Amino acid sequence: MSSEPSSAHRDAPSSSTEPRRTRSTRALVALALAFATALAAGPAMADARTEARRHFRAGMELISKGNYPEGIKELERAQEILPHPNVLFNIARAHAEAGNLEQAINAYKQYVASDPPDRAEAAQVLKQLEEKLALQRAEQTKNTEPPKTNEGDTKPSDAKPGDTTPGDTKPGDTKPGDTKPGDTKLGDTKPGDTKPGDTTSGDGQAQADVNKIVGKARDEDVYRETVITASRGAQSPLDSPNSTTIITRQDIRLSGITRIPELLRRVPGMDVMQITGGDTNVSMRGFNSRLANKLLVLINGQRPAYLDILGATFWETLSIDVDQIERIEVVRGPGSALYGANAFAGVVNIITIAPGEGRTGFRVGYGDSGQGYGSAWATGRDGDLGYRASVGYTRYSRWTREVQDGRKDIVVFDPNQNLGAENLRVDIRLAQRFKNNRELQIGGGFARSDIDVYGIGPFNDYRARFDNSDITALFKTENFSARVFYARVAAQTSSNHDYYGHTLFPSQANQNVVDAELNFFKDVTWPKSVEHSLRAGAAYRLKSITWTYLQDDTPIENWGSLFLQDTLHFGKSVQLVVSGRADYVPYLGTVKVSPRGSLIFKPTDLQSIRVSGSTAFRNTTFLESYLDLPIQLQLPGVELISASQRYEDTAFRLRPESIITAEASYLNQMSDRFEFEATAYYNRISDLIALAGERPLTLANRADGLGGLNPETGRYTVGFGGWLNRCDIQNVFGGEVGTRLYPIEGLDIFANYALNISSQELPDGCSAPTDQRTSRHKINAGVQLRTKPGIDGEITFHYQSAQTWAEQVATLSGIQVQTFDIPGYALLNGRVGWRFPIASTTGEVSLVVYNALGGLVDEAPQMHPFGNRVGRRIMGFFQHTL
Repeated sequence: MSSEPSSAHRDAPSSSTEPRRTRSTRALVALALAFATALAAGPAMADARTEARRHFRAGMELISKGNYPEGIKELERAQEILPHPNVLFNIARAHAEAGNLEQAINAYKQYVASDPPDRAEAAQVLKQLEEKLALQRAEQTKNTEPPKTNEGDTKPSDAKPGDTTPGDTKPGDTKPGDTKPGDTKLGDTKPGDTKPGDTTSGDGQAQADVNKIVGKARDEDVYRETVITASRGAQSPLDSPNSTTIITRQDIRLSGITRIPELLRRVPGMDVMQITGGDTNVSMRGFNSRLANKLLVLINGQRPAYLDILGATFWETLSIDVDQIERIEVVRGPGSALYGANAFAGVVNIITIAPGEGRTGFRVGYGDSGQGYGSAWATGRDGDLGYRASVGYTRYSRWTREVQDGRKDIVVFDPNQNLGAENLRVDIRLAQRFKNNRELQIGGGFARSDIDVYGIGPFNDYRARFDNSDITALFKTENFSARVFYARVAAQTSSNHDYYGHTLFPSQANQNVVDAELNFFKDVTWPKSVEHSLRAGAAYRLKSITWTYLQDDTPIENWGSLFLQDTLHFGKSVQLVVSGRADYVPYLGTVKVSPRGSLIFKPTDLQSIRVSGSTAFRNTTFLESYLDLPIQLQLPGVELISASQRYEDTAFRLRPESIITAEASYLNQMSDRFEFEATAYYNRISDLIALAGERPLTLANRADGLGGLNPETGRYTVGFGGWLNRCDIQNVFGGEVGTRLYPIEGLDIFANYALNISSQELPDGCSAPTDQRTSRHKINAGVQLRTKPGIDGEITFHYQSAQTWAEQVATLSGIQVQTFDIPGYALLNGRVGWRFPIASTTGEVSLVVYNALGGLVDEAPQMHPFGNRVGRRIMGFFQHTL
């Protein structure tokens, strides 16, 4: 096949071939029947955040109107759906305001037991309420003592069994004003209870004292969706200077997906490309590639996940898995104004579950073709100290084999040609709280991984074994934070296979990075009518890297940066966000400046219209800056030196890739039943970095002492290669529309569409191949279901239209660019699960189908010209949480 240069080696199926069509059909039928059963199973539970928010807002409104019984019921329903300490606080406070001191005390005890930051203050409130209740009961006892009897009155001894006299009670009966646990419904009052405003027996003053003790209600919307990545601080998406998407904990759980990149596929405008069983490349709004390097990936906003050597993120080498993720925030658009060089197309921030939060548990899974998944985690809190520890194992197989077993003309790096990715990991995080909202976080992780990837140029099938470790420390207060991060990567790499007589280019790579950052944030008013939210910071990053493929004297790079953002609030309806960052780039010896400006207009509190403009850049990676590698050509005994430094032009330097973007968007969150967003953007991209064509050795070069016999390799140098900045300019016009619907409790529907139209601008003397690198049309849609019997799941559909892809390939005459047509493809994924009680714990079984349509109607999709055909995968899971 013309689009697969290595197809000569892809000549045998592995033991991990796709399941037979009949088995797959039965699995799909079973999945559909399970969903039908769930729909008929009875009332459903709604989307956790949205439904809890609905009950919380209703409860707070009822309480503000003095309807305590119904208001408390609404708050308790919100707490049942999605627990939050502030909801418990408001329940306790509402009981106290309603005069139900006993219920208030019980709720405050639960609040204190949740270890909130104000635990000491809450404990003092609890103590004062208990004292008030004791005084109240003493007063009630005094007021209900039986009167003295006169002559002729019935004496207690005169009563017959079963007779009662006024004021007498039977065993178990209650006196007026007495209460027993369980006698009252939420918010109900009995005789003797007091309501705000009652003045009998001095109760009005007593109630006023109670109201003073409990203080003000916490009426902020605790379930309001917030993002922190777009501005480095928590804010509503309505106030974000960029388009944002949040993948929630519910999305992660109901999807059943264990690969983080596949979770990102549901984001509008996101490009997700599976090449092998262990290699997924992700970009935003176009220009995806092998070793994709235009998207910044962070963990908790602190730890960059990309590899400085290549600028790429190897997703299967992380020390965390999907079971440790709270949510994923995606900034759709350049983010260099706050995050610097690598936030070229967007930012993905993986936010993990905080130490001390969540529940302890484990999950195991096994699937066809030798897939395996295991994860176990423990979390807890001892006073102000929270901890979370996890261990895990993941194994994915290839979809197709590159080399048949038993080949005599081929040498391979690893005999196991079925393996796509394998990861063994451990991660430990601690958080210690102090007074005045200060907190110290420390932690570390380690992962050992073996992955099959596609590299640059002739490295179409490449194996890498990583030891990836990190240590992070963060200290933060209300207005300041400081963090330091150390990461070490040690890797063994090699081409996976080649013919005998050719080198596999084995190498050793070591990366040591220290990253430190100081942040300051403050809200001020100046002048009187303008509120400012200021954020400023300074960062330093040290990069020490050695790699066999790089020049021997690879320098240590010292990066430095300053950034500043001011959000100006002009009343409630208008905001102006001005951001900028300056980065010192050691390779260039210059400073790159990245500005951003956004104007946000809010017609209502839950609608926003935003226009913004920014610039961003991607600097050269170590591979692009310091490459020095002899490439063996097809002709025996000759080679090409691929080097970043041009021996015939020592002043040559690559320029950073640059993007200028303009964006306009509209976001509507006015209804609890749906959300809607529409975005339009324009990107102008220049100076894209690519492998240069070969520069043949000339007589002048030989006269200057260049070329000739290489004593290290024994081959004759006939030319030079390296990198260049492409001369063409890309103009990209696009748009994204998306919605999420909540028509009934337990049913979520989401859908989005992305349009991307690119054109090529060729200045005089410039020639470059047409290179679309993304689909013009992308569609994502899904349905989520949760039911009270515990049956839940999700079905998602993804479609990408055809695209034209330009790739650099090795030929007899050198490395050349060829174009390939990639047909459009569709993916259908599904999961069905059942959650059930096990004593006081919870168990769950589930079945997940990935690419259910793969091979049923047409060939399995191929997402890259050289990549595997991505087939169907089925996996079963069992989870247990304490």
